[in-house]
Amino acid sequence: MRCPVCNTLNPDGAPFCAECGVRLAGATMPPALAATGLLPQQTVLQGRYVIEQKLGQGGMGAVYRARDLRLSTVTWAIKEMSQAQITGPLELQEARAAFQREAELLAGLSHPGLPKVVDHFEQDGKAYLVMEFVPGDSLLAVARREGLPLPLPRVLDWARQICEVLDYLHNRPTPIIFRDLKPANVMLTPEGRVKLVDFGIARIFKPGKERDTQAFGTLGYSAPEQYGQSQTDPRSDIYSLGVLLHQLLTGYDPTSTPFRLPPANQINPAIPQHVSDAIARAVDPDPNRRFPDVRTFYQALMGNQQVILQAGAPTEAVHARMSVSGAIGQTLPISSPVSGGASAQPPPVPLPTTGVANAGRWIGIVSVIFMGFAALLVAIGAATTGIESALVGAGYLIAFLPFATGPLAFLLGLIALLSPATQQTLRGRQHAIIAVATGLATGLLCCGIAVLTGSSS
Repeated sequence: MRCPVCNTLNPDGAPFCAECGVRLAGATMPPALAATGLLPQQTVLQGRYVIEQKLGQGGMGAVYRARDLRLSTVTWAIKEMSQAQITGPLELQEARAAFQREAELLAGLSHPGLPKVVDHFEQDGKAYLVMEFVPGDSLLAVARREGLPLPLPRVLDWARQICEVLDYLHNRPTPIIFRDLKPANVMLTPEGRVKLVDFGIARIFKPGKERDTQAFGTLGYSAPEQYGQSQTDPRSDIYSLGVLLHQLLTGYDPTSTPFRLPPANQINPAIPQHVSDAIARAVDPDPNRRFPDVRTFYQALMGNQQVILQAGAPTEAVHARMSVSGAIGQTLPISSPVSGGASAQPPPVPLPTTGVANAGRWIGIVSVIFMGFAALLVAIGAATTGIESALVGAGYLIAFLPFATGPLAFLLGLIALLSPATQQTLRGRQHAIIAVATGLATGLLCCGIAVLTGSSS
């Protein structure tokens, strides 16, 4: 059985390549051990930590919120090591060693943008990591709740904080590469502070090494070099940060065309050119054409650093990395490449709006203008000559049209807001909200006319 990445010949049935460590497709795997994420509420670990709620689960394990029986006012986040990919005693030993390294890695770090690790232990054959509980929501939850794209000043503030954390990690005595920067792994506290969580695949950077031992990452967010062809370095995190900012500012799903993102301001024209250029350089498939460090990347985002986008196609090695496939949205080993990745076509630019949202917007705007003018005529006529004046009559006639079109605008806006097609456009949601608001305003003005008429009578 030949490895699809390095072409090394391996024995039939071997689960991993002996040369590069990539899991071989079609290999027979022993049954996995007990899965994570199954701890019921009120389970007590180590006689101290009481499980209250499962916060999330991914490819590297599950995370729970727990209260401390010794410190009654303290809440912790407890990470349980995933064993879903473990196939034997040797791999279990290696996984536990990796988990131990994560505990020691985090315990030695001290930065406001990183959760503090306080304890780690094993119980019932599983390993657990106890760390600071970070209140708030992930950027993934924020994006789902508020919709994309998000305002540029807000995203740039998050970029500043993330760059500060990455700069701290990259400039340790032994640099640390995060390797899995994505919306689900960035927490936003109620105070607006950003924290990076889940160091399950972080690694220590060792210069001179040709490639990483294992290929881990989230397809679409992780840099091409994370998939077995070369070693990751700080530029790999710059790539992931560029993808993250691109998604937050455009709403474009990077997992739909991994390693091939359209220019940010082509999707969202409101993005300044220098920001779009900075993101384009950060997500270049060739690491040699990216920014050398996160400080330079942030300066370019703020317009303090000129960005020169180099023309030319990526090298053959980059093309090979760009054809890797995997489970989109999950963090797990990459199995085998598929053909055609290098020849993928750029995605179409999203539509600016939908017909329903745009029609509702203009009908609503016209309705509120006419109803406002009618209300003005009725108010002037009622205040001067009474409700039987010609002005009041003219107001009634003008109000007849928006009396019918105002509810129509409201209805069209509501339909557009609930339509999935609207969420895929640049300004469809905004136009739908305008339709709903102007429809309601037309109705309120109509009620105002009725009140004026009644009071005058």
